[in-house]
Amino acid sequence: MVLSTVASTAIVIIVTLYCMAALPAIKEFCYRFVAASRRERVEGVAEEIMNRIGKFMLGNLVTSGIADVATFGWCAATGVPYAAALGVFTALMDLIPIVGSTLAGIIVSLVALSVSLPIAIAVFYVVFRVAEDYLIVPRAMKFAVDVHPLVTVLAVLVGGALLGIIGALVAIPAAVAVGLVLDEYVFPKKERN
Repeated sequence: MVLSTVASTAIVIIVTLYCMAALPAIKEFCYRFVAASRRERVEGVAEEIMNRIGKFMLGNLVTSGIADVATFGWCAATGVPYAAALGVFTALMDLIPIVGSTLAGIIVSLVALSVSLPIAIAVFYVVFRVAEDYLIVPRAMKFAVDVHPLVTVLAVLVGGALLGIIGALVAIPAAVAVGLVLDEYVFPKKERN
């Protein structure tokens, strides 16, 4: 099982690096399917989508870092064992919008039961989880990708309901792409009519 996990991780990293290195050639190939008269406009929209998805990933990493530090600090201050490991676990799970931080919160609370029940259900951790999921992340995504916080929450909930964890992961980038396409192609036509 360990060997399989290591091999899978190595394959994912290698394929990701290969795709990142070949991305300009892949984009040029895909742009060739668009009529030459529209190609420049499509390239502009595609580049903006890629730019905003990059900002989304950066914003997601920042909020996961905040969750890591807050979890480590709370666990260390209250004497919960494995504070550093729980912080890293929380950061990794926090990469999955809304659902991941809740799962991390449950695991941390279960480990905190080894200290005491009040610490396991501590107000700080419950308040932080809710604040992060419904205040920090939507506002950070508003700043990073210019998507309204309500759209962020709804996109993650719908994506998670339809496709589970994968849906939750791709929900915000998909909402960004749909919003840009609507702004660029659909709404201008409607305003002209």
